[in-house]
Amino acid sequence: MQGSHDSGASGVRSGRSALLDTVLNTFRSRGYVIANYADVRGCVDFVAVSKHSRFVVRVLSNVDALREESVEEFLRLADLLSATPIIVGERTKRDVLRDGLIYRRYGVPVVTASTLERILDGDYPKSEVYNGRVLVYFNSAAFKAARRALGLSQNDLATRVGATKDSIYRYEHGYPALEPVAKKIAAILGEDVLSPVSLYERKMQKQAELVTGVFQFRRAPWDIFVASAKRVALSAARGVVRRKVELLRRGKGVVHDYYAVVVSASARVSVPDDVPTIREDEIREAKPKEILRRVEEELE
Repeated sequence: MQGSHDSGASGVRSGRSALLDTVLNTFRSRGYVIANYADVRGCVDFVAVSKHSRFVVRVLSNVDALREESVEEFLRLADLLSATPIIVGERTKRDVLRDGLIYRRYGVPVVTASTLERILDGDYPKSEVYNGRVLVYFNSAAFKAARRALGLSQNDLATRVGATKDSIYRYEHGYPALEPVAKKIAAILGEDVLSPVSLYERKMQKQAELVTGVFQFRRAPWDIFVASAKRVALSAARGVVRRKVELLRRGKGVVHDYYAVVVSASARVSVPDDVPTIREDEIREAKPKEILRRVEEELE
């Protein structure tokens, strides 16, 4: 039987240890099971899974340290797991991140640890930062209903807010407003007219789909990820095999259902007896279902 995931990891790089501990405790205290890869220099720090939701997480003190090349695999993993990608940080090179706001880096939502707590408790931010400005979104139906309930025309509301009628029309049809204007509108119409910010549109579009395929990774704790009816993580039998197996075991039951080590026909490597192996030539042209079946047969 394959080993279970490792919920803890040591040797976390300095400068973010306290933040990482806070984020991990935030998830654990809400019943999430964690596959922790924070001691691995790669595309993901940990994966958190509960009965109702999944997150792939990066933790960065300075979010400007994020690199686009690692984001691609980070988002790929999120899609494969039907998970929400999120980055938790403290600052940029210039500013300290504000609580209650959604920032973006390469399309990925960035929040503070405090904001993450609110999100996990179902209180989603209603503001996001775009090009250095704070934008607030509205619920169109609630906006119109609240305005009419007060007997205000769009022109009346525009006068009270200090905006144009055209602007009120746009806000009422889903366009965001700058934070000072939004606060004036909410003071008149009520907080219920504000709409939570969507964390990740691409994930929401794909959530109902089963993503299948064989995917190569360069910056993950595995080399190949196989998505079929079940998920299999594969690592090549190069370098320190024991370390690779230990990382594979961490993700068992959280990130993937099975794992195996890929060996070449001529390789002479020592792989633990309880770890399935699969030859390189067996997976080059194989379909995901065939790879899954091959690993399951090894485990029987």
